[in-house]
Amino acid sequence: MAPARAADDFRLLPQTRIKISVVEWVEAQGEYREWTALNGEYAVSKSGMIALPLVGEAEASGLTTEALAAGIADALQRRTGLVSPPSVTVEVIRYPSIYVTGSVDRPGEFEYRPGLIVLQALAMAGGRVRKSDLAGGYSELEQIRYAGELGRIELELLQRLTRRARLEAELAERPEIEFAAALAEAPFAAHAAQFASDEDAIFKARTEAYERQLASLTELGALFREEIKILGEKVTAQDRQIAIAEDELRDIAKLVKSGTATRSRETGLERVVADLQSSRLDLAVASMRAQQRLSETDRDALSLKGARRTEVGTALQTVNLEIDDLKLRRDVTEQLLQATGASLNRRQDRAFEQQPLHFTVIRGGVAGKRQEALETTSLQPGDVLEVHLDLAGASMPPLAAAATEQAGRATPR
Repeated sequence: MAPARAADDFRLLPQTRIKISVVEWVEAQGEYREWTALNGEYAVSKSGMIALPLVGEAEASGLTTEALAAGIADALQRRTGLVSPPSVTVEVIRYPSIYVTGSVDRPGEFEYRPGLIVLQALAMAGGRVRKSDLAGGYSELEQIRYAGELGRIELELLQRLTRRARLEAELAERPEIEFAAALAEAPFAAHAAQFASDEDAIFKARTEAYERQLASLTELGALFREEIKILGEKVTAQDRQIAIAEDELRDIAKLVKSGTATRSRETGLERVVADLQSSRLDLAVASMRAQQRLSETDRDALSLKGARRTEVGTALQTVNLEIDDLKLRRDVTEQLLQATGASLNRRQDRAFEQQPLHFTVIRGGVAGKRQEALETTSLQPGDVLEVHLDLAGASMPPLAAAATEQAGRATPR
């Protein structure tokens, strides 16, 4: 199965719900104007289309949100005759559902979220199926359920810790992420490496995008500064020409008074002086406009830096709260598991790898392609996950074995 894809690479599918925002920069007023008639939520139809005011029906299925936004912007520019297209953003607010069936406690339809893997989908479906006739009775099933919950919490906690390491690196503007603290004594080594790799890829992509934007604004500011410098040199040269013309005009005026020169020559020089002064005013106005654009560029650069720090700081605060919540849930689940008689002397006992579960993913509808999957396999919107339980032929993991022994000594219920 393919590795996890970034949410930005997701290609829209039927039943995807999206939010569209359209704004236009009005230069005369110096502000952005929202297109409220277009802004709102839309659902991709079964035929893969969305219906928009002004644009009409537009093909959405198979496109990324960036591609759809660019297509809408171009269509609006053509329909309205704008000089430049408006700014359009498309955000996925609800993905098509996934479906879990087979040997799970609560088979059914579940909401997809980016980065969802098979193990998380199994937890959403309530974990493995519970049967009263399994060897060992309910005590073993309770232990397996709590162990599964612990494994899911550990995975989520590990993912949040690697994400926090990435956000801290972004906030401190470090060139690399320091994963050492986040991955210390990680119970899922393979998952830890994958999470670290994913966060590192996101970190590099976000850093490169930010640096490109900042470099673009810096380059634009340099161009405006060079323009201001050249305009200043032109104004200086224009001032010299005006001074020469005015000196010549004064000399001609004396000759006109003495009758040596004609009045028409004086009038012609007066027009030349007036034209030179008018050109100088145009240069001064152009310099002022360049100064204004330079100020706007500098302000945009500061806004970009501030927006990035605000975004990263907010995300960091959120992930810290999630980590605290997961640690609390882990502690409570550990206490519940220990109350059933299970031992948690080694953290590796929480792992799922030895549990007798087999997974199959059906992609592309009921008649779609069937592929064997692992617990870490990434799911996509619309996938059907089949879970098969083979208790008879699979070896029992240490935790389950301990549960069976405990249940064998207990009185059957």
